[in-house]
Amino acid sequence: MVREPGPFKPDNPLPRIAWRTIGAVFIVSFLLGFFVLGRFQQDGPTLGTWAAFCRAVGLTSDSRAAVELQPPARTPTRIAWTGNTLARIASGKEEHGAFVALNCVVCHGEGGVSRSSLIPTLAGMNSAVIYKQLDDYRSSKRPWGVMSAIATALTEQDSADVAAYFARRPNGLTSAAAGEGAPEGGRSLRQHDPATRLVFAGDPGRGIPPCAACHGPGVEKLGAPALRGQHAEYVERQLGAFAQGMRRNDINEQMRAIAQELKPDEIHAVAGYYGAAVEHE
Repeated sequence: MVREPGPFKPDNPLPRIAWRTIGAVFIVSFLLGFFVLGRFQQDGPTLGTWAAFCRAVGLTSDSRAAVELQPPARTPTRIAWTGNTLARIASGKEEHGAFVALNCVVCHGEGGVSRSSLIPTLAGMNSAVIYKQLDDYRSSKRPWGVMSAIATALTEQDSADVAAYFARRPNGLTSAAAGEGAPEGGRSLRQHDPATRLVFAGDPGRGIPPCAACHGPGVEKLGAPALRGQHAEYVERQLGAFAQGMRRNDINEQMRAIAQELKPDEIHAVAGYYGAAVEHE
């Protein structure tokens, strides 16, 4: 008795047709997914065949170094308080600094005592502060037309010399006594006067440290100017510039962060406190 051929006989074409169909679908899908569709990018140029394949499998086809221009690092200053920098500042020669300072008299006054409320007094300012600001002007970290031009014409030694000269001029800024004007212990935060409160206690709730911790009265932080005796209008303008991000040469953005938290009337009050010691002839 002869049996009829079943579906699994060697001469049955159905399995071959099925496998060929699966293979064709796989090849077409592979080509479409890895070489055709992978070439197109949203909001970007069409990729080449090899680049499309590499991107589809999660690789990069570009082994070359990046050639696109990278944004410059936004460092606020070139000055770091290293031993070499401090040694350079300490090497300032007051005699030569007096000669360099002849370029400064017109704006900053004789001996660095400014008569204009918009121009800072330099007499008595710490030499490290003057040296840093001159370098910030020179490197355009603190852009200001006239000062940038003057600072560019000075060497590093010239900057150290003129800083030493102004730091030793009398009748200017003063550190004053550590306790001058300070409220009795434990009462700084309870002061009704906003200037006294901010200068000696700050505002911990807003992350504002006391101004006196860096700018006096008393001692000053390295690189921070003494403000007692500075023109109130100048101080107010600089705080406003920090608050608005127009001035950006503060290390670690400390002044920008503080000034942005201060209200306009608080800025005015603090500036008035420090400017109250200015003596007009």
